[in-house]
Amino acid sequence: MAQVKEGEASKKQILPLICGHRGGFYDKLPENSFAAVDYTVKNCKSSPVIVEIDVRKSSNGTLFILHDESVDRTTNGHGFIEELSDDYIKSLFLKNSRGELTNERIPTLDSLLNFVKTKNAVLMLDIKGDVWAETIRKLASEKLAHKVIVLTFKPTDTKKVYDLSHDVRISCLIKNEGDWAIIKEQDIPTNKLIAYINKATPQNLISELKNNLMMVMTDVSESAMKNINPLTRDFYLEFVKKGKIDILITDFPVDVSQKIR
Repeated sequence: MAQVKEGEASKKQILPLICGHRGGFYDKLPENSFAAVDYTVKNCKSSPVIVEIDVRKSSNGTLFILHDESVDRTTNGHGFIEELSDDYIKSLFLKNSRGELTNERIPTLDSLLNFVKTKNAVLMLDIKGDVWAETIRKLASEKLAHKVIVLTFKPTDTKKVYDLSHDVRISCLIKNEGDWAIIKEQDIPTNKLIAYINKATPQNLISELKNNLMMVMTDVSESAMKNINPLTRDFYLEFVKKGKIDILITDFPVDVSQKIR
């Protein structure tokens, strides 16, 4: 899935696929909005482009795209989404990063699954709460497991997702040898897994994961570093090289994809 950078084949610089965190962080486009996803898919120089979004369930059982437990921070509404009705949720407007109201509504998972059907795009789902089964059933009913990566951060959840679907790709957090040992005990084919590493993951373990034919993924988390703008091209290239990264999650997918290609 990784590609050689155009114009620099002699350097054999292997470039990662780019994933937009919460659709991408843009001043005027709300996180986890249809507009942000659409902008990233249309402009990101990555093939396929990957978009990370968060899934939560309403009181009516509908799966919506929202990061927080409540709608307070990102909309003009109030309350925990699991306690809110579909009618109320659909009446709300999303705020952009400046706190300004936009014309964007909270999207449903259905709407974004329908969007990626015809796009060279993959959705990375961060499923919030115990709605694994509902989400996986929806992917199966829409025959879209091949267009989705499911994030898991506990080995028990990794196994749960695999038991629910042998078709979907699953990201599993591997910080150290202990995490890797537990994942191996679950006897999941490595071609179904993507190793989510972090700064604590040792280099020798990263090499072992690659030797087991696993894709390696991590996030830059620019906003967590108090960066409201993309970092330098050299930073991203070195970051990718050091971690042997196949999928790079960034707050600025369009900018980063243009910088490193």
